[in-house]
Amino acid sequence: MRINHNIAALNTHRQLTGNTAGANKSLEKLSSGLRINRAGDDAAGLAISEKMRAQIRGLDMASKNAQDGISLIQTAEGALNETHSILQRMRELADQSANGTNTADDRAALQEEVKQLKDEIDRIGNTTEFNTQKLLNGALKGAQGGSVGSNVTTGAIVAKLSGARMSGARTMASGVPSGGNFIKETINIDGYEIEVDWSTLTNAEKNTLSGITGSKGTRQAAIDLIVNKINEAIDKSGKNASHVTAYTNSSEQFILQSATKGVNSEISLTVSGGVVSNLLASGSSVVGTTNYNGSTIAAQSGDMRIGNINLQVALTQISGGITMESGAAIIASGINAAISGYNAGNGYTSGDANFIEKVSVTVSKDGRFEVSSPTGPITFTDRPGNTGFADLGLSSAQTEAAAGGGMTFQIGANRGQTISFAIGDMRSAALGISSVDISTASQASQALDTLDAAIKNVSAQRSKMGAVQNRLEHTINNLQTASENLTAAESRIRDVDMAKEMMDFTKSNILSQAAQAMLAQANQQPQGVLQLLR
Repeated sequence: MRINHNIAALNTHRQLTGNTAGANKSLEKLSSGLRINRAGDDAAGLAISEKMRAQIRGLDMASKNAQDGISLIQTAEGALNETHSILQRMRELADQSANGTNTADDRAALQEEVKQLKDEIDRIGNTTEFNTQKLLNGALKGAQGGSVGSNVTTGAIVAKLSGARMSGARTMASGVPSGGNFIKETINIDGYEIEVDWSTLTNAEKNTLSGITGSKGTRQAAIDLIVNKINEAIDKSGKNASHVTAYTNSSEQFILQSATKGVNSEISLTVSGGVVSNLLASGSSVVGTTNYNGSTIAAQSGDMRIGNINLQVALTQISGGITMESGAAIIASGINAAISGYNAGNGYTSGDANFIEKVSVTVSKDGRFEVSSPTGPITFTDRPGNTGFADLGLSSAQTEAAAGGGMTFQIGANRGQTISFAIGDMRSAALGISSVDISTASQASQALDTLDAAIKNVSAQRSKMGAVQNRLEHTINNLQTASENLTAAESRIRDVDMAKEMMDFTKSNILSQAAQAMLAQANQQPQGVLQLLR
């Protein structure tokens, strides 16, 4: 027997220490609810779960960001709802002013209300804000141009095509065909072949047509009959051709027009000898012309701003009958001459930070000039006494937001998971209504088109807001689902299985108590040596 080392006691003590440590760990896990309380518990599991926790918290914050984005959009959209109401009221006033029953004093009163309404649109645009950020004053309209060589393009819709003459003219003295020539006639309108069967005319309708060279009243009846028959044929064809209108000009010429604007097509005739071919000179189309609000634009100068640079632009004379394509070339030439002068005068060359790229001017499908610049947004202002820019619509240029500009919503847990959203300038100048005047019947009639365009602009902006809002709502649902599933995954790694841990704790606790009892017994064993001394 050996008494210097109590091996049984040492072994029992070691077991007791292990069981006590196990019980303590179980107590720690049961009290915290976590399987991993420190890196030593599961080094790899800790690293994985912490990465998951970062993603979960990022997803939760992204969901809050999206909710804030929805609130911002709702604020802006609510303000535009009122702008819409104001524009509708302005259009109502313009429609009223265009009526011939009003006196000059009546129209002056109507114009005063229009002025107040324009001021209110500007006030809404200047004061609507969310979290101190202005929403409708153009501050969120998108990227302000870009560096040289970038693909950022800001377009400015600057002039609307007011009319497109779709055929040539023929003097009314030619009359209409004789009874034997009331045949089927094919007319090409907007690129669609439309067949008009004049052989179905009744005797009464033929008598009406015979008045084409008569008095003003019988002439108009004949013109109305021709137009109605052509439009009926268009409807029966099921094709996408526009309805036509017709009139006689001061030279006693018959003019046939299509409602299509800004599209290079013409009315042409396939079969000669019919009703229309006897009145029109086929092939003499002047499609795509505009009267520029009925004015001849004299040689003038005005101010243009590209980005933060102010330039003076000279306009050469533009007559009312010029084609849209020619007008675009004239505008581009004047603007680019000013840009070239600015660059040369300051010694800037391509690649310099302050170099201004030339603009391009094109004709859009809806019959407008579109000025595009890679340098920045464009605005135009007439100098005192000049009206050239205003007559062309340049003073009310509508700058479109460039892609990727405006405000960015962080709607994900990681870099680059964003949605870009832009709100255009919704004040009167940007909407093109700053110069709306209904003081006369003719001006009120023109104002209707201007206000229609403004209403369409606001509608498009609100539609975009609604689309982004719906997108954000779906984003929130997706983020919440992702956060829930990732939380479940992180829980399986980090959280403790309470039932299993209670079993382990009970086991460790019992073993500890048993070890304590056995340690007491082991400590008593060396005392047996004393019996040998007796």
